[in-house]
Amino acid sequence: MKKLFSLIIVSFLSVAFFNSALAGEDTCLKTGDAIITVSGNTATQVGTLADSTLDSCSDIPDEYKLEFHALSLCADDPRELDFSSCQYMLAPSDTTVSHIISYPASGALDIPKFSIVPGTYPYMMAILSNKLGIKDTITVTNAVTGAASSTGTTCWTSNAGPTGYTNEQYTSAHGATVAGGTQMLTCSNTASDAAPIFSYEIIAPLGEEDCLDGAAGWETFGARGGYGSVGDVGNGEGFGSLLQSNTAYATNCGNADRLLWTIVLDAPVTTTLTSSFDMRMRTVDAVSVDFSGESDNNDIVKMGADPIQAFLVVTN
Repeated sequence: MKKLFSLIIVSFLSVAFFNSALAGEDTCLKTGDAIITVSGNTATQVGTLADSTLDSCSDIPDEYKLEFHALSLCADDPRELDFSSCQYMLAPSDTTVSHIISYPASGALDIPKFSIVPGTYPYMMAILSNKLGIKDTITVTNAVTGAASSTGTTCWTSNAGPTGYTNEQYTSAHGATVAGGTQMLTCSNTASDAAPIFSYEIIAPLGEEDCLDGAAGWETFGARGGYGSVGDVGNGEGFGSLLQSNTAYATNCGNADRLLWTIVLDAPVTTTLTSSFDMRMRTVDAVSVDFSGESDNNDIVKMGADPIQAFLVVTN
């Protein structure tokens, strides 16, 4: 039988590609390209589209770094770690394939040629490292304070970290996280001083729980690696579970090494012998610009990694 071989192309989708309503209410309010910040010390430092000030807002990062363990379309539900119906664009491996998304660039995901059996697939599945990288430089309307008491209206990611999603210090599967509250950006009034690097965040747990339970040790995730829905992701409903390997759920932050990401597609993907594939990733609102939330300072703390949206366009 004739096989289909294709490279998957990854591109960044601009805001204009989608209805602007997909932007959240916590999207950063801007004057031109500058995020609107309030003047002086306050617990609510940044403006949002909801016409309020909060201690964080969502923005588009300059670069977003992902590490893929697997990528596939599935005929049956893969959320219970049964991948027997899946057709792989990237077969499961402990070695990751790195990809950096940067607007407006596009390029081929560095994976081997693959074949997809013609059929109808209601599920898209990826296994990703739960250590995500953000490289970003922002400008703000009023000066803020960064690492080492640096101040200014231009701030950039300057500490690789990693930070923990819950801002706790612990030993993760990717190494030790930095202490909570560590400032991960440097600021200056001279824009040309900016020298951003990738700053990493480890996503664990999924939800609002903490990683640690005081002297009792680790908080446990519960069934299926803290499984839960993240709601509408543009082309279906997204679901996440934390994994310690490609075949086992994680039980706590200490052994959470990767993330099972499943989209139950609104419209199943149908492939033929001549299909080509274009993976489009939308990073609007994919970074959280986080301030300290303390009323006696205007410290910017970190760029938190929020979910991207992934759309597989199949051309037959």
